[in-house]
Amino acid sequence: MLLLDKSIGRFVPVRLVTFALVGGSGVGIHFAMLLLVYRWLAWPFVWGQGIATLVAMTTNFILNNVITYRDQRLRGWQWVRGWLTFVLVCSLGAVGNVGVASYLFTQNFNWGVSALAGILVGTVWNYAATSSITWKTKSR
Repeated sequence: MLLLDKSIGRFVPVRLVTFALVGGSGVGIHFAMLLLVYRWLAWPFVWGQGIATLVAMTTNFILNNVITYRDQRLRGWQWVRGWLTFVLVCSLGAVGNVGVASYLFTQNFNWGVSALAGILVGTVWNYAATSSITWKTKSR
């Protein structure tokens, strides 16, 4: 059982660990979409990266709502509001993601390395911002 209000050791909250694990699944989804759009459909890399980012954000929201923030799970219209805030908040991370990935790609880095660097740029922002906006804790 995950103890969502505890920390691993002294410095890493369990919630951050589960957020990162969900993000890891998002990396797989991201690469699958990028392979489909960029490699197989031959769309421009920046379009593939953007689409892959939106799909990964959506699946990450769904999984985080069910796993990471299960004690604050959003339902009904709150789910829709949560998804919208999650996507809007993560869009800043996505801009950094796509920008870094596209820049590296234009510098002749491998497309996979470029995409992974972009994903890493958005991760810290996404955790900090969504934990305080999308799943904000109400005063008790």
